[in-house]
Amino acid sequence: MTDDLSCRGGQPTHEALWPTDLFTQGIGWVITARFKSEGARVQAGIFLIDVFCLGAKFVVYEDCASDDYRRRIRDHYLSRLPMVATEPWCARKLVEQAVQYAQGLGFAPHPDYKKAARVFGGVRAEQCSQRFTFGHEGKPLYVRGPRETEEQAQRIVWYLQQRCGSGNYEYSVMLGEAGDIDRFFEK
Repeated sequence: MTDDLSCRGGQPTHEALWPTDLFTQGIGWVITARFKSEGARVQAGIFLIDVFCLGAKFVVYEDCASDDYRRRIRDHYLSRLPMVATEPWCARKLVEQAVQYAQGLGFAPHPDYKKAARVFGGVRAEQCSQRFTFGHEGKPLYVRGPRETEEQAQRIVWYLQQRCGSGNYEYSVMLGEAGDIDRFFEK
C-alpha cells in the first residue's frame, strides 16, 4: 500500500484487512486503521459486515496506542480468521456499499457506524476499481446470527417481505431464543 493517500513521508496513514471468504460466507470482519501522531496512535474501525443482507451489523470504534492496536486488535483477528490486507479505499468502498445495500432493504447500520467511519478520513472510495455484488444469487439472504433473538429475526424477515415481496429474498432462521444456541456448543 504505497499510494500517497495511504502513506505520508514513508509512514503509512491507513491499513485495512478483510476476510478472504467474505462473499462466500456472507459475513465477516473488515478492519480499517488510521494512524495518527506519526503512527503512535491508531483509530480503528472494526466492522462486522453482512454482504448478503444487513450491511454493518455490528461496529466497534477504538482509539488506542499503536502497539495496543497491533496486539489486541490486528494480531487477534489475523490469528483467528482468514484475513488479508487490502487497500484502505477498497475497504471503505466495501463497507459503504454494504451499508447502502442494507439501507435499500430498510436496515440501518449499527449505531456506532458513523463514529467508526471516521477512520476513512483521507481515503477516497472512488480509487477502488473492485466491484462488489451484494445479496446471494441475486437476492437478499438473511441468516440469523447467534445473538439475534427470535423476535429480532421475525422482524427482519417481515421487513424483507414488505420491501422485497414473496420470492424475492431468502432467509435461514434457527428457531428458539438466541441463548439456546449455546447448548449446541457445551462440552
